[in-house]
Amino acid sequence: MAEFQEDMLFKNVSDVDANILLEIMGKKSKRTKVWTKELRHIDPTFYKPDLILDLDNENLIIEFQSTEVNDEFSRRAHSYVAITDQNKKNDKEVNLSVLSTAEDSKIIEYKYNRLNVFKYEVEGLNNLNGEEIINNVKNKLKNNEIPNGKDIILLSLVPLSNKGKNIVDYIYRVIRILFKLKNLTISQKDLAFGIMWLTTDKFVNDSLERNIICDLLGGRMSLIHEYGENKYKEGKDEGIEQGTEQIILDLLKSGEKPEEIAQKTSISLEKIIEIKEKYL
Repeated sequence: MAEFQEDMLFKNVSDVDANILLEIMGKKSKRTKVWTKELRHIDPTFYKPDLILDLDNENLIIEFQSTEVNDEFSRRAHSYVAITDQNKKNDKEVNLSVLSTAEDSKIIEYKYNRLNVFKYEVEGLNNLNGEEIINNVKNKLKNNEIPNGKDIILLSLVPLSNKGKNIVDYIYRVIRILFKLKNLTISQKDLAFGIMWLTTDKFVNDSLERNIICDLLGGRMSLIHEYGENKYKEGKDEGIEQGTEQIILDLLKSGEKPEEIAQKTSISLEKIIEIKEKYL
């Protein structure tokens, strides 16, 4: 896994913002502590749950899904619970909840032998309206209003709401908006970018495209030029809305200086200035 996930994922998420995610899921807890690298990566080759929260009465594993759960998922989820229970540092039970945009809320029962049944919750967000969420944040920006924590977390869930179709398009749209939000707290940014990172890592199949998005979210952007060149050679240049120029333009609009962008990427300062003069 990339460095951004290993070292940074959810590292600075506050109780307040973690509780907003719980609220979206219909859950409550006075205490909400995020488990980061120490227990999410006990076995990096196999054990990769999305998010673990230490709550009042339980350790809750949260998995993000844009497709319906099946037996294969249940087997993997059961292993997450077993490994977490074995390595937990408290006496609370371990439960798993799936945040899904593909199904209604329900309880899944997976019988893994003749004596035992593994049960977990699916929290349905299938009525999540991605376009409505995007437009809400855009309108607030247009009216010089500051989006609240719930607006931002819902925005980060938008790519999942498309149920796997054109998920890359939605990821880029959300990233562009996130880059324009100048009043994000460290916690809000960490949670929103973390959810976006997980969505990209799980659902973007093209390895180069996956790496460039993770680079963007990690603030490194070292692959932008390579990505743009490959798309051009493949005849897949989709213009400013999908290409390198749009990414650079959004970074400029978010307050990044041309010199800073050039320093982070392999794109020349002259090219970045050219983009700035052309569109700004």
